[in-house]
Amino acid sequence: MTYASVFALLGIFLTLNVIWGFPWSGMMGLFLAILLIGFAINRAMSPKLKLSVTLPRVAIAGEPFSLSVRLTNPRYFPAINLRVGFHREGLRLINRALILRQWDASPPVSVQILRSGGQIQWHGSMRFDTRGIHQLPPFRVSSSFPFHLYHSRTEIPCQTQIAITPVPANPNDDPTSRLMLAEIGDWTQQLVAGAPVEYIGNREYQVGVPVRRWDFASWARLGRPIVREYQSPSIQSVTLIVDTSQPPAQSRHASPGELSAHAQQFERLMSIATTAINEITSRRVQLALHVTDQPDPDGFHGNRSAIEPSDSMLVRLAAAEPIEPRRAEKEIIEVLEASRRQPVLILSLIDLNSPERSELASQLPSSAKYLQIETMPEQNADTSNAKLKS
Repeated sequence: MTYASVFALLGIFLTLNVIWGFPWSGMMGLFLAILLIGFAINRAMSPKLKLSVTLPRVAIAGEPFSLSVRLTNPRYFPAINLRVGFHREGLRLINRALILRQWDASPPVSVQILRSGGQIQWHGSMRFDTRGIHQLPPFRVSSSFPFHLYHSRTEIPCQTQIAITPVPANPNDDPTSRLMLAEIGDWTQQLVAGAPVEYIGNREYQVGVPVRRWDFASWARLGRPIVREYQSPSIQSVTLIVDTSQPPAQSRHASPGELSAHAQQFERLMSIATTAINEITSRRVQLALHVTDQPDPDGFHGNRSAIEPSDSMLVRLAAAEPIEPRRAEKEIIEVLEASRRQPVLILSLIDLNSPERSELASQLPSSAKYLQIETMPEQNADTSNAKLKS
């Protein structure tokens, strides 16, 4: 019910306090008829719209992304006095919205009329606060026809998902992240810098072609400008392994506060892995990603020509979940055997010298670099304070 229907009810209650007679009985009947007829019209004219959603494939956690919703009215009757959007209106949605608030969206908009067969578009932005593969919330359409007496609310399922990728790690977050990101950058730079430049032959100079190096001997012998051609060898292949396992002490007999800290550390691993993908691909190095809790994409074993787009890698990071350390170690060893002496970067939360990585430590080749994601300084301080209090 709305303000208009409340005023109509007050009119009915006021007529009950006076003498029954003309015109008071007629006024009460009029107000009651307005409420009943208005309720019937509101339910009969309740909009039943069809929608299609256009949105990007991936988005970063905590950052807004644009999306567009197209609404179509397939009914014979027009839809009047609409309010459309990803909004949370109504008393039954207030408590649930406050408890489960994991997303936010642009405010709804009002539409006066949507004729039969007509279309409208809602353009706005949305933000998800956590990493993962998220289902879009229902798109809500409310109608207050006629005379804004009642609200008829309809939820239209979107049936659309979006991959919310981790936030890239920032070197300014803490000294530990700065050192790890610098180590990843130095390792990638060494791969690129180690690629020699090869001489492939001579060619005749053409106008507009940049001159790399004049070949004066050939120029004097042939009587026309000749230049030497150089190029770097084929793009190198690098394998990035993201170990999603956690130490056993973090998975059993942990308090809620410890579980929250461990979840933050896992998200930190995903953030550093995102930065490593951006760093390696920006240097024009062919990258193959392996996440230990997911099956390998087609062409990972032996087919390096099938380059996986960076967006697909970020989608896989968005869907990553923790697994058992022993299972992850087995996956890592299989990938190392399939890499065939290619450079491999392993990101993990588990120390290489721990018992859970004893077999991997004995078989780790020299071309592989194992980088442990260390705990943030504030987490170390919290842990030490907890031990002192205990």
